[in-house]
Amino acid sequence: MKPYLSFCLALVLVACASSQPAPVVFDLGIAPAAAPARPVNVQLLDVAAPPWLAGPGLAYRLDYSEPLRRQVYRDSRWAAPPAELLAERLRQRAAASGGVGKPVLLRLELEEFGQVFDAPGKSRVLLRLRAWREGQPAPRVFAADLPAASADAAGAAQALARAADSVVDQLLAWAATPP
Repeated sequence: MKPYLSFCLALVLVACASSQPAPVVFDLGIAPAAAPARPVNVQLLDVAAPPWLAGPGLAYRLDYSEPLRRQVYRDSRWAAPPAELLAERLRQRAAASGGVGKPVLLRLELEEFGQVFDAPGKSRVLLRLRAWREGQPAPRVFAADLPAASADAAGAAQALARAADSVVDQLLAWAATPP
């Protein structure tokens, strides 16, 4: 009986020692204090994303060796799916613009939101979305392709936050102009 108890105790200790640390959770940070250049009242009718961007995984691609394989960081994730983070940032920035009156109705579709490694240790982020103004059949594409300060999840999150602000500013400027 004593060897059996010793064996069980050893298993418990091994299980406790090998537990994974909690994942690091990222978001886009606090919205920039500066309001967009032109006031605009925006209402989002729909924000869509393809299935591979529907979860909280922080995606990357090794473009130099496996350009067709999308991967996610094991120990890092977003606080919400990227489309939700981007929609919230757009709402925050539109509210900060002080836009009043009839809202511009928009539909968004996130196409890309991830980190791309062009070489080991060298990465950039790519954010691309399509936007439709209600009543207009053709979408407008907005994109940002920015270098990441570091080739890891933290560098990707920081660069994607900057990319999101850039794309949101482009989108709000477009929404503020008459069709």
